[in-house]
Amino acid sequence: MLSDRAAGERTGADAVSEHTRKRVIALVGVLSGGRWATETAGHPMDPAKMLPLADVLLVVDDGEGAMVFRYTAHGEFGGDTYHETLGAAYMQAREEYGDALGEWMDVPDEITDAHAFAVAYAHDRLNGRGGW
Repeated sequence: MLSDRAAGERTGADAVSEHTRKRVIALVGVLSGGRWATETAGHPMDPAKMLPLADVLLVVDDGEGAMVFRYTAHGEFGGDTYHETLGAAYMQAREEYGDALGEWMDVPDEITDAHAFAVAYAHDRLNGRGGW
């Protein structure tokens, strides 16, 4: 009898990376209203220490949860959050960015560094905004 692997089934990390891993990005436009921030009770946030506003979001779902990573168009890290499902990650992004959130786009399969791809994508499309 053939083993699962010999029969063509993937298991473990192979199964996650090939069948359930999803990587998507969305650009963030100009925010209307105030900045969305969560503060810990008793610890007011110093604006000088706040992370930069995101120009692009990268969502990575590995089948066991989803991470939302935030970056500027110049590669500055704007924070990350964990979510139990891809749907919860999308809902968080929509709550934070509202109408400023652009369309979600799949990161091409051949891209090995989705973080660098997201930053480059944002830089190429947003670097000259406001100069038109």
